[in-house]
Amino acid sequence: MVRLGITAVLALAPLAGTVGAHAAPAAPKDRMPKGAGVSAVINDGTVTGGNSYVHTDLSSGTLSFWSENGARYGQSQYSAITAIQYQKNSGGQIHLQFFYNEGGNSHPDEGAFYQSAGETRSYSWGFVSLPANCSAVGKMKVDGQGEFLTPPDHPC
Repeated sequence: MVRLGITAVLALAPLAGTVGAHAAPAAPKDRMPKGAGVSAVINDGTVTGGNSYVHTDLSSGTLSFWSENGARYGQSQYSAITAIQYQKNSGGQIHLQFFYNEGGNSHPDEGAFYQSAGETRSYSWGFVSLPANCSAVGKMKVDGQGEFLTPPDHPC
């Protein structure tokens, strides 16, 4: 797992933006995604992913989600690398938490955090079991506002 404020650079198409000043503590490097073509770095940067990602445009920013088959990175074909990012462009500070949903299960990040306009936050769950029905959805839960979902991504 990669903690908020960490950037998982996985090659190819960028999701966008930089991590904001209120980034949470970094996870140890040994917990970062590893495999052929995968490098994970601890810095203020962007989450980049494979040839596809999905996003939802919101009134105050963009919620992006990416899930790709682990076989592309030398991992099991029954695994997927999964990441989410929110680029907040306007509005007041919010308190939120990231999740991804698959097969009726909801997988949270490591805990809720605050985000202000002008900040981009991201989180990667690293390599996880392939989602049920080969479909996963990114979710952002914002206190006092509800849940916001991305379209499904299909890592098979």
